[in-house]
Amino acid sequence: KFGPTSHTLLHKDDLVTTKLMVYATITEERLRMGSGTAALFVILAAGLLGGNDLIVVASGLMLALQLVDVPGMFGFLEAYATRLGIVFLFIGLLLPFATGQMGLTAAIRSILNGRGLVTIAIGAFGAYLAAQGVNLLRSRPETTVGMVIGSVIGVSLLGGIPAGPLVAAGLAALIYRLVEH
Repeated sequence: KFGPTSHTLLHKDDLVTTKLMVYATITEERLRMGSGTAALFVILAAGLLGGNDLIVVASGLMLALQLVDVPGMFGFLEAYATRLGIVFLFIGLLLPFATGQMGLTAAIRSILNGRGLVTIAIGAFGAYLAAQGVNLLRSRPETTVGMVIGSVIGVSLLGGIPAGPLVAAGLAALIYRLVEH
């Protein structure tokens, strides 16, 4: 015979256990975020004191995302934020072509001289360093702290922009290799 609850996949006890496990996981996540939240506030303050909108927006957005707690958002960002950031950086670099400010002929002329060859070499080396930086940050997550602090210092005190952490991490990776061998 089929009763009114025979079609359910979970019994009441299983449902309670599942809810408790989800609550424990969420609570554990929030506890881990506690010191991370403090770090984000420090970075936000540094951005405000240094007058850098990019750091303020990035750290403020991370704090807001913690507050709203959208399920899966941080996992998505961990998986795709770096790649999306690089896509937006490239969009900015390609805008002169899209807006008609630079055409193919001018682009070719710009690289067929000494300065053009230097920029090609530096661009290739920068891309290599960025890849090494991504590898370092993935294999040694503790290096992220230094990259964030260095970026905040570079942006706030040296007038830089926070587009260099991957290249900086790549340089760090090269130096680590030289020192370790």
